[in-house]
Amino acid sequence: MSGRAEESQTEAKKVETIPTAVLERLGWQTACRDDLAVAAALNEGQEIDAMYELSEAGLLDEFFVFLEQIGMMQVIEEQKLPNVKRVLVPAVQFILLYLLKVLFGIESMNALPKLLFSHVGLMKLVGFNATQIQEGLTARGESRRKTKKKQGPITPQCLAENICKLTREQMEQLFNQMVCCLVQLGLLQGELIAALDGSKLPTTDKYEGCGKIKETKKVKIKGQKEPAIREVYIYGWRVLVLIDVQTRLPLAVKVVPIQEYEGRWLIPLLEIAQANLGERARICKIVIDRGYLDGEDLWELEKRGILFVIVGKAGMTVVEDAQAIAKGEQGKMRETKITHGHGKKATQEILRTKLVGIPDLTTYDSYGEKEDTQHKNRKDFMGKPINAVVVQMWNNRAPSADGIVYLTNGDISDPFVVFDDYDWRSVIENGIFKEGKYPWHLLKFPQRNEAGVVVHCHFTLMMMGLCTAFRLWQACDSQEGINMQKRAKTPAKGSSPVSQPSSVTPTFSLPLMDESSPVATLSTALLEGEGTARWRARLKQENRDKVIVFVADVYGIFHIAEWAILVGMRLKELPSDLGSREAILMRYGICP
Repeated sequence: MSGRAEESQTEAKKVETIPTAVLERLGWQTACRDDLAVAAALNEGQEIDAMYELSEAGLLDEFFVFLEQIGMMQVIEEQKLPNVKRVLVPAVQFILLYLLKVLFGIESMNALPKLLFSHVGLMKLVGFNATQIQEGLTARGESRRKTKKKQGPITPQCLAENICKLTREQMEQLFNQMVCCLVQLGLLQGELIAALDGSKLPTTDKYEGCGKIKETKKVKIKGQKEPAIREVYIYGWRVLVLIDVQTRLPLAVKVVPIQEYEGRWLIPLLEIAQANLGERARICKIVIDRGYLDGEDLWELEKRGILFVIVGKAGMTVVEDAQAIAKGEQGKMRETKITHGHGKKATQEILRTKLVGIPDLTTYDSYGEKEDTQHKNRKDFMGKPINAVVVQMWNNRAPSADGIVYLTNGDISDPFVVFDDYDWRSVIENGIFKEGKYPWHLLKFPQRNEAGVVVHCHFTLMMMGLCTAFRLWQACDSQEGINMQKRAKTPAKGSSPVSQPSSVTPTFSLPLMDESSPVATLSTALLEGEGTARWRARLKQENRDKVIVFVADVYGIFHIAEWAILVGMRLKELPSDLGSREAILMRYGICP
């Protein structure tokens, strides 16, 4: 072996040991909660390290526990920054900081010093010490600093540059591992109904590596009443998301240039999602829009035993045939009563929807195997049969042209099943894309290049999935607690009325839905329709009277009145939900 080869191997070994040495030197670890130990220290008059108002840190307490339990924290800790030789901050801290930015809905990178980096309680929870928070990790730029003080251990530019070093492959693998963790938790199991759709991520032409697409757009011109139609270029990317509609949890994600044809990703995304689900769950039905209307792909779904519902395009032979046949059919009618107003002025309106099911249409020439469809111009060609549902009336309104046509390989004996199935697409439109752009700020990228878009999209959708799973986990745990209390109050004959606490199980089962409307998702029912913005506001309100106290390597979270009692202060009046002074002390294992 040559001397140069030996030197390169030695250098490679040194690089491999650098991250480990950094972790050992910095003592990387998130803080651990131990209310009893901190309460005892407060009661004994020991010196504490720090105390801060809680605010958003209250969310991280249980959220970090959730990440640990499902194994996601371990997955994050295993991530490495590729091609980085010198490391002052381990990759896990960069990832956690960016996840906190997404979690708390911080829109701009430049707002991080004021809203996140200077929040001592939050930064200590993710592994930084007080000296690093106040003085930073390095003295770089100190000679030029005059009036503006340091805010946090690193700068927004440092976070952006390092987080964008994560490759596309790393981000896709990290996202897929997140889905696997949720499957192991028990959130995704059995037969699933999936929805797939894409959304544009528009940028300027200054973004490095961006795609572009030409579109017609109405432009208002000064001095003219009618807007003019102009052709414009839209720059950016497109994000494709496949979700489970009941839980609103994402199963697979792909970021592609904005001009790329979405349909080519139908089967690949389904395969990725099914690989993430493993044997615990199976996608049995999928709803998609016109962008994925490809006969060969739809036939592939048929071969795999997956039902599909998709809207046909105007001008297709199969669509025109379905519309023509439906004109001579009676169809099925559904009436729905709705109430307008309240009290004596309330009025009722009956909304009617009329559908016609058309079975076994053979004029969709591209529906089938490629070897068969290439002969579609032959006289003896016979296409594969496909079913259709024609909407002749929708809530008392007649659709444009001769009616909307849904194409499906499912049963159409009751056409309203197909009609309602397609309504699941509203979940991905409203629950992922609309909410993703606000309050999750899906369009606010850390850098103006492809890496910034890819990293931000994956982290945002990953955090949306984790937060939804976390809230479902809490809701199911709370519901199970209520059920256990009910069972304890009404014990079976011959059994003890005192219920024995069971150990924490790593998995749980979601309750079954029994709703007539498909839009009433399981996640909406369990979370009572509370969106992300309202959830964040509620958490901040619930934690505004609490403090977080650090003692050595642990911390405790207390109501300010509890803290006062623990340190020996006497209060004339205590909040009713906290109990008496003696009850507070007993709760933390201290004899009054």
